[in-house]
Amino acid sequence: MTGRLPFNPDRMKSKQTGKRAGNGGVKPPASVLDSKEEHAPLSVSQLATRIDHSIKSGISGTIAVVGEISSLSHRTHYYFSLKDDRSVIGAVVFASAASRMGYVPKHGDSVVARGRVEFYAPSGRVSLIVTSLTPLGAGALELQLKKRMEDLRSKGWFDPANKQSLPIFPRKVAVVTSKDGAAVADVIDTFSRRCPGVELYIVDVRVQGDQARGQVANAIDSLNVHAERIGIDAILLTRGGGSLEDLWAFNELEVAQAIYQSRLPVVAAIGHETDTTVAELVADERCATPTQAAMRLSPDREAMREQLDSVQSRLDRNLRSELRFEQQRLNTLAGSRSISDPSQMIGIHRDRLSREFDRLHTRAHSMIAKSRSSLDRTAIRLAKHQPAAAQARREEQLKLVSYRLSKAISRALRDRKEDLFSITRELHAIGPAQVIARGYSVSARLDGSLIRSVEDVVEGDQIVTTLADGKIHSNVILGESSDSRSKRSVSKSDRQSDLAQPTIAPKRSSRKSRTKSDETNPDQMGLFG
Repeated sequence: MTGRLPFNPDRMKSKQTGKRAGNGGVKPPASVLDSKEEHAPLSVSQLATRIDHSIKSGISGTIAVVGEISSLSHRTHYYFSLKDDRSVIGAVVFASAASRMGYVPKHGDSVVARGRVEFYAPSGRVSLIVTSLTPLGAGALELQLKKRMEDLRSKGWFDPANKQSLPIFPRKVAVVTSKDGAAVADVIDTFSRRCPGVELYIVDVRVQGDQARGQVANAIDSLNVHAERIGIDAILLTRGGGSLEDLWAFNELEVAQAIYQSRLPVVAAIGHETDTTVAELVADERCATPTQAAMRLSPDREAMREQLDSVQSRLDRNLRSELRFEQQRLNTLAGSRSISDPSQMIGIHRDRLSREFDRLHTRAHSMIAKSRSSLDRTAIRLAKHQPAAAQARREEQLKLVSYRLSKAISRALRDRKEDLFSITRELHAIGPAQVIARGYSVSARLDGSLIRSVEDVVEGDQIVTTLADGKIHSNVILGESSDSRSKRSVSKSDRQSDLAQPTIAPKRSSRKSRTKSDETNPDQMGLFG
Protein backbone atom coordinates (compact mmCIF):
# COMPACT_ATOMS: atom_id res chain seq x y z
CA MET A 1 0.00 0.00 0.00
CA THR A 2 1.13 3.53 -0.75
CA GLY A 3 -0.83 5.14 2.12
CA ARG A 4 -3.38 6.74 -0.23
CA LEU A 5 -7.11 6.00 0.22
CA PRO A 6 -9.00 4.17 -2.53
CA PHE A 7 -10.70 6.30 -5.14
CA ASN A 8 -14.30 7.22 -4.16
CA PRO A 9 -16.42 8.93 -6.86
CA ASP A 10 -19.12 9.90 -4.32
CA ARG A 11 -16.54 11.77 -2.29
CA MET A 12 -15.56 13.68 -5.38
CA LYS A 13 -19.23 14.50 -6.05
CA SER A 14 -19.75 15.78 -2.55
CA LYS A 15 -16.74 18.08 -2.89
CA GLN A 16 -17.95 19.48 -6.18
CA THR A 17 -21.50 19.93 -4.81
CA GLY A 18 -20.19 21.87 -1.84
CA LYS A 19 -18.22 24.18 -4.13
CA ARG A 20 -21.24 24.88 -6.32
CA ALA A 21 -23.49 25.66 -3.35
CA GLY A 22 -24.41 29.21 -2.63
CA ASN A 23 -22.70 29.16 0.77
CA GLY A 24 -19.41 30.37 -0.69
CA GLY A 25 -17.85 26.89 -0.92
CA VAL A 26 -18.52 25.97 2.73
CA LYS A 27 -18.88 22.21 3.12
CA PRO A 28 -22.44 21.19 4.21
CA PRO A 29 -22.93 18.89 7.16
CA ALA A 30 -22.23 15.17 6.76
CA SER A 31 -25.88 14.29 7.32
CA VAL A 32 -26.91 16.34 4.31
CA LEU A 33 -24.24 14.66 2.08
CA ASP A 34 -25.28 11.19 3.20
CA SER A 35 -28.89 11.84 2.41
CA LYS A 36 -28.04 13.19 -1.06
CA GLU A 37 -25.76 10.23 -1.83
CA GLU A 38 -28.45 7.79 -0.94
CA HIS A 39 -31.20 9.50 -2.95
CA ALA A 40 -29.08 10.69 -6.05
CA PRO A 41 -27.30 7.69 -7.69
CA LEU A 42 -24.80 8.31 -10.60
CA SER A 43 -25.15 7.02 -14.12
CA VAL A 44 -22.35 4.95 -15.69
CA SER A 45 -21.43 7.84 -18.01
CA GLN A 46 -21.23 10.21 -15.06
CA LEU A 47 -18.98 7.79 -13.23
CA ALA A 48 -16.82 7.31 -16.32
CA THR A 49 -16.52 11.08 -16.73
CA ARG A 50 -15.41 11.43 -13.13
CA ILE A 51 -12.86 8.64 -13.54
CA ASP A 52 -11.47 10.28 -16.68
CA HIS A 53 -11.34 13.64 -14.92
CA SER A 54 -9.54 12.13 -11.94
CA ILE A 55 -6.96 10.40 -14.12
CA LYS A 56 -6.23 13.53 -16.11
CA SER A 57 -5.92 15.67 -13.01
CA GLY A 58 -3.91 13.09 -11.07
CA ILE A 59 -1.60 11.79 -13.88
CA SER A 60 -1.07 14.69 -16.28
CA GLY A 61 1.53 15.04 -19.02
CA THR A 62 3.96 12.44 -20.36
CA ILE A 63 5.24 9.67 -18.15
CA ALA A 64 7.81 6.89 -18.61
CA VAL A 65 7.02 3.30 -17.65
CA VAL A 66 9.44 0.36 -17.50
CA GLY A 67 7.97 -3.03 -18.27
CA GLU A 68 7.96 -6.19 -20.33
CA ILE A 69 5.90 -6.51 -23.52
CA SER A 70 3.28 -9.29 -23.56
CA SER A 71 0.11 -10.15 -25.49
CA LEU A 72 1.44 -8.25 -28.52
CA SER A 73 -0.85 -7.89 -31.54
CA HIS A 74 -0.05 -5.90 -34.65
CA ARG A 75 -2.67 -4.70 -37.06
CA THR A 76 -2.58 -1.08 -38.10
CA HIS A 77 -1.44 -0.21 -34.58
CA TYR A 78 0.50 -2.09 -31.89
CA TYR A 79 -1.66 -3.38 -29.01
CA PHE A 80 0.11 -5.02 -26.07
CA SER A 81 0.38 -5.16 -22.29
CA LEU A 82 3.16 -3.84 -20.10
CA LYS A 83 3.76 -5.98 -17.06
CA ASP A 84 6.12 -6.53 -14.21
CA ASP A 85 6.10 -9.19 -11.49
CA ARG A 86 2.96 -7.72 -9.81
CA SER A 87 0.91 -5.59 -12.24
CA VAL A 88 -0.28 -5.30 -15.86
CA ILE A 89 -1.48 -2.27 -17.83
CA GLY A 90 -2.76 -2.08 -21.39
CA ALA A 91 -0.81 -0.05 -23.94
CA VAL A 92 -1.18 0.96 -27.57
CA VAL A 93 1.19 2.47 -30.14
CA PHE A 94 -0.67 4.16 -32.95
CA ALA A 95 0.63 3.87 -36.52
CA SER A 96 1.79 7.51 -36.70
CA ALA A 97 4.05 7.02 -33.65
CA ALA A 98 5.22 3.56 -34.75
CA SER A 99 6.51 4.95 -38.07
CA ARG A 100 8.82 7.32 -36.19
CA MET A 101 10.22 4.85 -33.65
CA GLY A 102 12.59 2.82 -35.85
CA TYR A 103 12.03 -0.12 -33.50
CA VAL A 104 9.75 -3.11 -33.94
CA PRO A 105 8.52 -4.37 -30.54
CA LYS A 106 8.62 -8.11 -29.86
CA HIS A 107 7.00 -10.27 -27.23
CA GLY A 108 9.18 -10.43 -24.12
CA ASP A 109 11.21 -7.26 -24.82
CA SER A 110 12.01 -5.07 -21.82
CA VAL A 111 11.30 -1.50 -22.82
CA VAL A 112 10.87 2.04 -21.55
CA ALA A 113 7.47 3.28 -22.78
CA ARG A 114 6.80 7.02 -22.84
CA GLY A 115 3.31 8.40 -23.27
CA ARG A 116 0.12 9.50 -21.47
CA VAL A 117 -2.55 7.62 -19.52
CA GLU A 118 -6.09 7.78 -20.93
CA PHE A 119 -9.43 6.25 -19.90
CA TYR A 120 -11.52 4.87 -22.75
CA ALA A 121 -15.13 5.15 -21.57
CA PRO A 122 -16.84 2.90 -24.19
CA SER A 123 -14.87 -0.14 -23.00
CA GLY A 124 -14.08 1.07 -19.50
CA ARG A 125 -10.34 0.51 -19.98
CA VAL A 126 -7.42 2.53 -18.79
CA SER A 127 -4.57 2.44 -21.37
CA LEU A 128 -1.11 3.89 -21.81
CA ILE A 129 -0.96 5.73 -25.16
CA VAL A 130 2.70 5.18 -26.10
CA THR A 131 4.53 7.78 -28.22
CA SER A 132 8.00 6.17 -28.06
CA LEU A 133 9.50 2.81 -27.13
CA THR A 134 13.15 2.28 -26.20
CA PRO A 135 14.42 -1.26 -25.70
CA LEU A 136 16.55 -2.00 -22.67
CA GLY A 137 19.87 -3.87 -22.61
CA ALA A 138 20.70 -5.84 -25.78
CA GLY A 139 17.64 -4.53 -27.50
CA ALA A 140 18.96 -0.96 -27.28
CA LEU A 141 22.30 -2.02 -28.73
CA GLU A 142 20.58 -3.84 -31.57
CA LEU A 143 18.52 -0.75 -32.33
CA GLN A 144 21.66 1.43 -32.32
CA LEU A 145 23.49 -1.09 -34.52
CA LYS A 146 20.62 -1.17 -37.01
CA LYS A 147 20.50 2.61 -37.26
CA ARG A 148 24.28 2.86 -37.73
CA MET A 149 24.20 0.27 -40.50
CA GLU A 150 21.44 2.16 -42.28
CA ASP A 151 23.42 5.42 -42.05
CA LEU A 152 26.64 3.87 -43.39
CA ARG A 153 24.77 2.03 -46.13
CA SER A 154 23.22 5.32 -47.28
CA LYS A 155 26.74 6.84 -47.43
CA GLY A 156 27.94 3.99 -49.67
CA TRP A 157 30.44 2.50 -47.20
CA PHE A 158 29.06 -1.01 -47.83
CA ASP A 159 28.98 -0.58 -51.62
CA PRO A 160 30.97 -3.33 -53.41
CA ALA A 161 32.13 -0.73 -55.93
CA ASN A 162 34.24 0.85 -53.14
CA LYS A 163 35.94 -2.42 -52.19
CA GLN A 164 39.62 -3.04 -52.97
CA SER A 165 40.89 -6.25 -54.53
CA LEU A 166 43.07 -8.52 -52.39
CA PRO A 167 46.71 -9.22 -53.36
CA ILE A 168 47.24 -12.57 -55.11
CA PHE A 169 50.54 -13.30 -53.34
CA PRO A 170 51.12 -10.90 -50.39
CA ARG A 171 54.63 -10.51 -49.04
CA LYS A 172 53.61 -9.54 -45.50
CA VAL A 173 50.19 -9.45 -43.80
CA ALA A 174 49.48 -7.37 -40.66
CA VAL A 175 47.22 -9.19 -38.16
CA VAL A 176 45.36 -6.72 -35.91
CA THR A 177 44.07 -8.66 -32.88
CA SER A 178 44.85 -9.53 -29.29
CA LYS A 179 48.05 -11.55 -28.93
CA ASP A 180 46.44 -13.53 -26.11
CA GLY A 181 43.32 -14.52 -28.04
CA ALA A 182 42.59 -17.81 -29.75
CA ALA A 183 42.14 -16.05 -33.12
CA VAL A 184 45.82 -15.17 -33.52
CA ALA A 185 46.84 -18.80 -32.96
CA ASP A 186 44.43 -19.98 -35.68
CA VAL A 187 45.77 -17.37 -38.11
CA ILE A 188 49.42 -18.28 -37.49
CA ASP A 189 48.72 -22.00 -37.82
CA THR A 190 46.81 -21.52 -41.09
CA PHE A 191 49.53 -19.38 -42.69
CA SER A 192 52.29 -21.81 -41.63
CA ARG A 193 50.43 -24.75 -43.17
CA ARG A 194 49.30 -23.08 -46.38
CA CYS A 195 52.19 -20.79 -47.30
CA PRO A 196 55.12 -20.27 -44.91
CA GLY A 197 56.60 -17.74 -47.35
CA VAL A 198 54.06 -15.08 -46.30
CA GLU A 199 55.39 -13.11 -43.33
CA LEU A 200 53.02 -12.13 -40.52
CA TYR A 201 53.18 -8.81 -38.63
CA ILE A 202 51.20 -9.12 -35.37
CA VAL A 203 49.70 -5.87 -33.99
CA ASP A 204 48.52 -6.41 -30.41
CA VAL A 205 45.37 -4.39 -29.56
CA ARG A 206 42.48 -4.67 -27.14
CA VAL A 207 39.46 -6.24 -28.83
CA GLN A 208 36.94 -5.63 -26.05
CA GLY A 209 36.12 -2.76 -23.71
CA ASP A 210 36.16 1.00 -23.87
CA GLN A 211 39.77 1.26 -25.12
CA ALA A 212 39.35 -1.28 -27.91
CA ARG A 213 37.89 1.02 -30.57
CA GLY A 214 40.66 3.62 -30.23
CA GLN A 215 43.46 1.02 -30.33
CA VAL A 216 42.01 -0.78 -33.36
CA ALA A 217 41.45 2.45 -35.32
CA ASN A 218 44.94 3.77 -34.47
CA ALA A 219 46.55 0.45 -35.48
CA ILE A 220 44.88 0.53 -38.93
CA ASP A 221 45.85 4.19 -39.48
CA SER A 222 49.45 3.56 -38.38
CA LEU A 223 49.82 0.53 -40.66
CA ASN A 224 48.71 2.65 -43.63
CA VAL A 225 51.24 5.36 -42.78
CA HIS A 226 54.19 2.93 -42.43
CA ALA A 227 53.05 0.32 -44.96
CA GLU A 228 55.83 1.03 -47.47
CA ARG A 229 58.56 0.96 -44.84
CA ILE A 230 57.31 -2.23 -43.21
CA GLY A 231 56.29 -3.86 -46.50
CA ILE A 232 52.65 -4.52 -45.57
CA ASP A 233 50.37 -5.66 -48.44
CA ALA A 234 47.12 -6.37 -46.53
CA ILE A 235 45.49 -6.17 -43.07
CA LEU A 236 43.66 -9.00 -41.32
CA LEU A 237 41.32 -7.74 -38.55
CA THR A 238 39.98 -10.53 -36.33
CA ARG A 239 38.88 -11.72 -32.90
CA GLY A 240 36.97 -14.67 -31.42
CA GLY A 241 33.28 -14.92 -30.63
CA GLY A 242 31.33 -13.16 -27.89
CA SER A 243 28.13 -11.35 -27.05
CA LEU A 244 26.95 -8.20 -28.76
CA GLU A 245 28.40 -6.16 -25.94
CA ASP A 246 31.77 -7.95 -26.28
CA LEU A 247 31.91 -7.27 -30.04
CA TRP A 248 30.61 -3.70 -29.79
CA ALA A 249 34.04 -2.08 -30.37
CA PHE A 250 33.89 -3.34 -33.97
CA ASN A 251 30.54 -1.57 -34.45
CA GLU A 252 31.95 1.83 -33.51
CA LEU A 253 32.07 4.55 -36.16
CA GLU A 254 35.75 5.27 -35.41
CA VAL A 255 36.80 1.74 -36.43
CA ALA A 256 34.53 1.75 -39.50
CA GLN A 257 36.01 5.05 -40.68
CA ALA A 258 39.59 3.78 -40.30
CA ILE A 259 38.75 0.69 -42.40
CA TYR A 260 36.93 2.73 -45.06
CA GLN A 261 39.85 5.17 -45.43
CA SER A 262 42.53 2.45 -45.46
CA ARG A 263 44.64 2.28 -48.61
CA LEU A 264 45.59 -1.28 -47.71
CA PRO A 265 42.95 -3.96 -48.37
CA VAL A 266 41.30 -5.15 -45.14
CA VAL A 267 39.89 -8.64 -44.47
CA ALA A 268 37.70 -8.84 -41.34
CA ALA A 269 36.57 -11.91 -39.39
CA ILE A 270 34.84 -10.89 -36.14
CA GLY A 271 33.14 -13.37 -33.83
CA HIS A 272 31.26 -16.45 -34.97
CA GLU A 273 29.70 -17.07 -38.35
CA THR A 274 26.30 -15.75 -37.19
CA ASP A 275 27.74 -12.49 -35.85
CA THR A 276 27.64 -9.43 -38.07
CA THR A 277 29.57 -6.26 -37.26
CA VAL A 278 29.93 -2.91 -38.98
CA ALA A 279 33.69 -3.49 -39.40
CA GLU A 280 33.03 -6.64 -41.44
CA LEU A 281 30.55 -4.87 -43.71
CA VAL A 282 32.91 -1.95 -44.36
CA ALA A 283 35.96 -4.21 -44.91
CA ASP A 284 37.01 -5.17 -48.43
CA GLU A 285 36.14 -8.79 -47.67
CA ARG A 286 34.27 -10.46 -44.84
CA CYS A 287 35.06 -13.97 -43.58
CA ALA A 288 33.16 -16.16 -41.15
CA THR A 289 36.13 -17.21 -38.99
CA PRO A 290 39.78 -16.19 -38.44
CA THR A 291 40.88 -19.41 -40.15
CA GLN A 292 38.84 -18.60 -43.23
CA ALA A 293 40.30 -15.07 -43.33
CA ALA A 294 43.83 -16.49 -43.16
CA MET A 295 43.01 -18.91 -45.97
CA ARG A 296 41.65 -16.06 -48.05
CA LEU A 297 44.93 -14.10 -47.79
CA SER A 298 47.44 -16.98 -47.92
CA PRO A 299 48.07 -18.91 -51.13
CA ASP A 300 47.72 -22.70 -50.75
CA ARG A 301 51.17 -24.27 -51.06
CA GLU A 302 49.85 -27.59 -52.33
CA ALA A 303 47.49 -25.92 -54.75
CA MET A 304 50.32 -23.75 -56.02
CA ARG A 305 52.51 -26.82 -56.47
CA GLU A 306 49.76 -28.53 -58.43
CA GLN A 307 49.21 -25.39 -60.47
CA LEU A 308 52.95 -25.16 -61.17
CA ASP A 309 53.07 -28.80 -62.28
CA SER A 310 50.08 -28.17 -64.53
CA VAL A 311 51.71 -25.12 -66.07
CA GLN A 312 54.97 -27.03 -66.60
CA SER A 313 53.14 -29.89 -68.33
CA ARG A 314 51.25 -27.44 -70.53
CA LEU A 315 54.48 -25.68 -71.47
CA ASP A 316 56.11 -29.03 -72.34
CA ARG A 317 53.20 -29.97 -74.56
CA ASN A 318 53.18 -26.57 -76.27
CA LEU A 319 56.94 -26.72 -76.81
CA ARG A 320 56.83 -30.22 -78.34
CA SER A 321 53.92 -29.17 -80.54
CA GLU A 322 55.80 -26.08 -81.76
CA LEU A 323 58.91 -28.18 -82.45
CA ARG A 324 56.91 -30.68 -84.51
CA PHE A 325 55.26 -27.87 -86.48
CA GLU A 326 58.57 -26.17 -87.26
CA GLN A 327 60.15 -29.53 -88.23
CA GLN A 328 57.32 -30.18 -90.68
CA ARG A 329 57.67 -26.67 -92.06
CA LEU A 330 61.41 -27.16 -92.52
CA ASN A 331 60.89 -30.45 -94.32
CA THR A 332 58.33 -28.84 -96.59
CA LEU A 333 60.72 -26.01 -97.47
CA ALA A 334 63.56 -28.46 -98.11
CA GLY A 335 61.40 -30.37 -100.57
CA SER A 336 60.15 -27.31 -102.44
CA ARG A 337 61.46 -26.41 -105.93
CA SER A 338 62.72 -23.04 -104.77
CA ILE A 339 65.24 -24.76 -102.55
CA SER A 340 66.06 -27.73 -104.77
CA ASP A 341 66.28 -25.69 -108.06
CA PRO A 342 66.91 -21.95 -107.40
CA SER A 343 67.20 -21.16 -111.14
CA GLN A 344 63.54 -21.94 -111.55
CA MET A 345 62.61 -19.32 -108.94
CA ILE A 346 64.93 -16.83 -110.65
CA GLY A 347 63.17 -17.46 -113.95
CA ILE A 348 59.77 -16.90 -112.36
CA HIS A 349 60.89 -13.56 -110.91
CA ARG A 350 62.56 -12.59 -114.22
CA ASP A 351 59.31 -13.14 -116.11
CA ARG A 352 57.40 -11.11 -113.51
CA LEU A 353 59.96 -8.26 -113.77
CA SER A 354 59.70 -8.27 -117.57
CA ARG A 355 55.92 -7.98 -117.42
CA GLU A 356 56.16 -5.12 -114.97
CA PHE A 357 58.69 -3.32 -117.20
CA ASP A 358 56.46 -3.64 -120.28
CA ARG A 359 53.50 -2.35 -118.32
CA LEU A 360 55.42 0.66 -117.01
CA HIS A 361 56.84 1.42 -120.49
CA THR A 362 53.37 1.41 -122.06
CA ARG A 363 51.99 3.60 -119.31
CA ALA A 364 54.85 6.12 -119.66
CA HIS A 365 54.28 6.46 -123.44
CA SER A 366 50.58 6.99 -122.84
CA MET A 367 51.23 9.75 -120.28
CA ILE A 368 53.71 11.49 -122.66
CA ALA A 369 51.16 11.42 -125.51
CA LYS A 370 48.49 12.92 -123.25
CA SER A 371 50.86 15.69 -122.12
CA ARG A 372 51.81 16.60 -125.69
CA SER A 373 48.16 16.79 -126.73
CA SER A 374 47.41 19.09 -123.79
CA LEU A 375 50.42 21.29 -124.69
CA ASP A 376 49.24 21.64 -128.29
CA ARG A 377 45.78 22.72 -127.17
CA THR A 378 47.30 25.33 -124.85
CA ALA A 379 49.50 26.72 -127.68
CA ILE A 380 46.47 27.08 -129.94
CA ARG A 381 44.61 29.04 -127.25
CA LEU A 382 47.62 31.36 -126.74
CA ALA A 383 47.94 32.00 -130.49
CA LYS A 384 44.30 33.08 -130.63
CA HIS A 385 44.91 35.78 -128.07
CA GLN A 386 48.05 37.21 -129.95
CA PRO A 387 50.02 38.67 -127.07
CA ALA A 388 52.48 40.57 -129.36
CA ALA A 389 49.71 42.54 -131.15
CA ALA A 390 48.04 43.35 -127.87
CA GLN A 391 51.35 44.64 -126.55
CA ALA A 392 51.85 46.86 -129.65
CA ARG A 393 48.41 48.41 -129.19
CA ARG A 394 49.19 49.15 -125.57
CA GLU A 395 52.48 50.84 -126.57
CA GLU A 396 50.72 53.11 -129.12
CA GLN A 397 48.14 54.10 -126.56
CA LEU A 398 50.92 54.86 -124.06
CA LYS A 399 52.76 57.09 -126.55
CA LEU A 400 49.59 59.06 -127.34
CA VAL A 401 48.83 59.57 -123.67
CA SER A 402 52.45 60.71 -123.05
CA TYR A 403 52.27 63.27 -125.88
CA ARG A 404 48.99 64.69 -124.59
CA LEU A 405 50.31 64.88 -121.07
CA SER A 406 53.48 66.73 -122.23
CA LYS A 407 51.44 69.33 -124.14
CA ALA A 408 49.11 69.86 -121.18
CA ILE A 409 52.07 70.40 -118.84
CA SER A 410 53.72 72.91 -121.21
CA ARG A 411 50.50 74.85 -121.60
CA ALA A 412 49.92 74.96 -117.84
CA LEU A 413 53.51 76.21 -117.22
CA ARG A 414 53.13 78.95 -119.84
CA ASP A 415 49.88 80.17 -118.27
CA ARG A 416 51.42 80.22 -114.80
CA LYS A 417 54.44 82.23 -116.04
CA GLU A 418 52.20 84.85 -117.64
CA ASP A 419 50.20 85.17 -114.42
CA LEU A 420 53.42 85.54 -112.42
CA PHE A 421 54.73 88.34 -114.70
CA SER A 422 51.43 90.21 -114.48
CA ILE A 423 51.34 90.00 -110.69
CA THR A 424 54.99 91.12 -110.50
CA ARG A 425 54.25 94.22 -112.58
CA GLU A 426 51.27 95.13 -110.42
CA LEU A 427 53.26 94.69 -107.23
CA HIS A 428 56.05 96.86 -108.60
CA ALA A 429 53.57 99.56 -109.55
CA ILE A 430 51.97 99.74 -106.12
CA GLY A 431 55.13 99.14 -104.07
CA PRO A 432 56.28 101.68 -101.43
CA ALA A 433 59.35 102.63 -103.46
CA GLN A 434 57.19 103.83 -106.36
CA VAL A 435 54.95 105.79 -104.00
CA ILE A 436 57.96 107.54 -102.46
CA ALA A 437 59.30 108.28 -105.90
CA ARG A 438 56.16 110.28 -106.60
CA GLY A 439 56.99 112.74 -103.76
CA TYR A 440 55.91 110.96 -100.59
CA SER A 441 58.05 110.17 -97.56
CA VAL A 442 57.90 107.60 -94.74
CA SER A 443 58.92 108.33 -91.14
CA ALA A 444 59.79 105.66 -88.61
CA ARG A 445 61.48 105.25 -85.28
CA LEU A 446 64.96 103.85 -84.98
CA ASP A 447 63.50 100.38 -84.27
CA GLY A 448 61.69 100.47 -87.64
CA SER A 449 58.11 101.00 -86.36
CA LEU A 450 56.16 103.41 -88.59
CA ILE A 451 54.90 106.79 -87.34
CA ARG A 452 51.26 107.17 -88.37
CA SER A 453 50.26 110.16 -86.16
CA VAL A 454 51.74 112.93 -84.07
CA GLU A 455 50.40 111.01 -81.11
CA ASP A 456 53.00 108.28 -81.87
CA VAL A 457 56.02 110.49 -80.93
CA VAL A 458 57.13 112.64 -78.02
CA GLU A 459 59.66 115.43 -77.83
CA GLY A 460 63.21 114.18 -78.05
CA ASP A 461 62.42 111.05 -80.10
CA GLN A 462 64.86 110.23 -82.90
CA ILE A 463 63.18 109.38 -86.17
CA VAL A 464 64.25 108.41 -89.69
CA THR A 465 62.47 109.90 -92.73
CA THR A 466 62.85 108.01 -96.00
CA LEU A 467 62.68 110.02 -99.27
CA ALA A 468 63.15 108.99 -102.87
CA ASP A 469 66.80 109.94 -102.89
CA GLY A 470 67.88 109.24 -99.27
CA LYS A 471 67.16 109.27 -95.56
CA ILE A 472 66.97 112.09 -92.97
CA HIS A 473 67.68 111.51 -89.24
CA SER A 474 65.80 113.97 -87.00
CA ASN A 475 64.96 114.84 -83.39
CA VAL A 476 61.38 115.74 -82.50
CA ILE A 477 60.69 119.24 -80.99
CA LEU A 478 57.06 120.01 -80.07
CA GLY A 479 55.66 123.61 -79.91
CA GLU A 480 54.01 125.34 -76.85
CA SER A 481 50.48 125.91 -78.16
CA SER A 482 47.95 123.44 -79.35
CA ASP A 483 47.69 125.25 -82.72
CA SER A 484 51.39 124.70 -83.33
CA ARG A 485 51.15 121.00 -82.24
CA SER A 486 50.83 119.96 -85.87
CA LYS A 487 54.11 121.67 -86.70
CA ARG A 488 57.24 120.06 -85.43
CA SER A 489 60.70 121.66 -85.52
CA VAL A 490 63.29 119.24 -86.53
CA SER A 491 66.95 120.18 -86.32
CA LYS A 492 69.62 118.53 -88.38
CA SER A 493 72.65 120.23 -89.95
CA ASP A 494 71.21 123.68 -89.00
CA ARG A 495 68.08 122.95 -91.07
CA GLN A 496 64.44 122.65 -90.08
CA SER A 497 61.84 120.52 -91.77
CA ASP A 498 58.23 119.63 -91.14
CA LEU A 499 57.36 116.08 -90.00
CA ALA A 500 55.49 114.41 -92.85
CA GLN A 501 52.63 112.03 -92.14
CA PRO A 502 53.43 108.56 -93.64
CA THR A 503 49.88 107.50 -94.27
CA ILE A 504 49.61 106.31 -97.90
CA ALA A 505 46.41 105.17 -99.62
CA PRO A 506 47.44 103.19 -102.75
CA LYS A 507 45.19 102.58 -105.70
CA ARG A 508 43.09 99.39 -105.59
CA SER A 509 44.45 96.81 -108.06
CA SER A 510 42.14 95.51 -110.72
CA ARG A 511 43.70 92.04 -110.54
CA LYS A 512 43.39 89.38 -107.87
CA SER A 513 46.20 90.73 -105.61
CA ARG A 514 45.05 93.42 -103.05
CA THR A 515 47.73 95.22 -100.94
CA LYS A 516 47.58 98.21 -98.53
CA SER A 517 50.79 100.20 -98.45
CA ASP A 518 50.15 101.34 -94.90
CA GLU A 519 50.39 97.70 -93.82
CA THR A 520 53.81 97.29 -95.45
CA ASN A 521 56.85 97.47 -93.22
CA PRO A 522 59.51 99.64 -94.92
CA ASP A 523 62.22 97.46 -93.36
CA GLN A 524 60.68 94.43 -95.05
CA MET A 525 60.61 96.29 -98.43
CA GLY A 526 64.31 97.22 -98.13
CA LEU A 527 63.69 100.98 -97.65
CA PHE A 528 65.72 101.40 -94.46
CA GLY A 529 69.29 100.46 -93.89
